Amino acid sequence: MSSQEGNQNETERQLAERLSGIIEDANNQCSPLCASMRKHIEGMEARKEDDRDEEELVKSVQPLLQKAEKILNETNGAVRGADPDNRLSNKAKRNMQDHKATPEEQRLAEALKVMVQDVGGTVEWAKDKLNAFPKAKKDLGPLLDAVSQPLTQIVGAVCLLVAGVLNLVGKLLSGLGLDGLLKGIITATGLDKVYNGIWEGLGLDKMFKIT
Repeated sequence: MSSQEGNQNETERQLAERLSGIIEDANNQCSPLCASMRKHIEGMEARKEDDRDEEELVKSVQPLLQKAEKILNETNGAVRGADPDNRLSNKAKRNMQDHKATPEEQRLAEALKVMVQDVGGTVEWAKDKLNAFPKAKKDLGPLLDAVSQPLTQIVGAVCLLVAGVLNLVGKLLSGLGLDGLLKGIITATGLDKVYNGIWEGLGLDKMFKIT
């Protein structure tokens, strides 16, 4: 390995470590918010139909969604600021196929998995549950979409910046039955087009049935 390659690998290792810290910090803040959202919605769902108060549900869940959106937007800015001149994104695109994941990248993939599982999973779950609360759905639906937007941008940015993380996250989420969530993110961010031609090498063509 040349000294240039060694320096580049060390830079990537440090970037993965820095991004892991950013994502883990966001998870520490967002995961309790997601748990609280689920608790409020489940609590209202458990009431008898005549006792359900959709206004109360909106007042309980709305500030949690707004706080989660703020955290994710700040996280998105921090992720994008971690590689301001985009040195590494092109390298990630080139080397994904034969790249061996480092411990730092595995940590980062695990942090991303938690974010997609907790935030993305809660958003999809809440959308489904709110079908039983049409008034609350009207008020909370746009906020759920607003939370999804920075989540999608964060996952897309990280997967472009760090080689191999997309593959690792895909495998982790597939094991939880949440690969559909990641497929939606991949499509929304255009990662399927960026990595066109190497899906088969990564095994993601079979995982996500992408052609």
